[in-house]
Amino acid sequence: MRKIFFIILFLSVSSFALTLNQVRADLKNASVSGDSVEMKIRTTVNTTSGKQVVSVYVVQKSKSKMYSEIKTSFMNQRTVVNGNRMKVIDLNTNKVQLLPYNGEALEALSYTRFNPLDSGDWKEPMFVSENLYSIEGPKGILYYDAKKKRIEKMESTDEKKSVLTTFAYDGEGKFKSMNVVVNANGVETSVFTEILLLRSSEKFPDRLFEF
Repeated sequence: MRKIFFIILFLSVSSFALTLNQVRADLKNASVSGDSVEMKIRTTVNTTSGKQVVSVYVVQKSKSKMYSEIKTSFMNQRTVVNGNRMKVIDLNTNKVQLLPYNGEALEALSYTRFNPLDSGDWKEPMFVSENLYSIEGPKGILYYDAKKKRIEKMESTDEKKSVLTTFAYDGEGKFKSMNVVVNANGVETSVFTEILLLRSSEKFPDRLFEF
């Protein structure tokens, strides 16, 4: 009887075991589709030499239509992609370049990558406590809340530096910001990224892709 009890207990625990595929699916369901998104982002980089602010506006409407604007202290640029053509505008000088587009990722899109599990070889989740699981991968150890279905933090440490990334959410559980703190040789650098707008690009005017 005791043996049967432990077999039932083992099967019950196994049936509720969290898998990496399930985590990835839950995160994908909770996000706006990458092929249909309108997003405003502000990234603030704090270093010992000062502060740099990067403002990014990105619209993607299918894989063949993209619109982005990047503004920093040294650059103010708009890029429009339509099919295999790309228009790049320097908004400070109004200089325009018309270029072929072969599918390479736009610089602005690098600021929209918040999910570490989108790439790399990650291990299966390991139970930590209550609803918290750890997932080890090439970028460090990620901590995932299975009940809230969201990433809480990620950390990595080696001989040269330590990196702690924390994720914040609003009252409705929607992703709001990400803060990366790097400590190398006693020198701390932080990169704080906040989402100012995140929604479907369905209502974005198609005429703005035309040139």
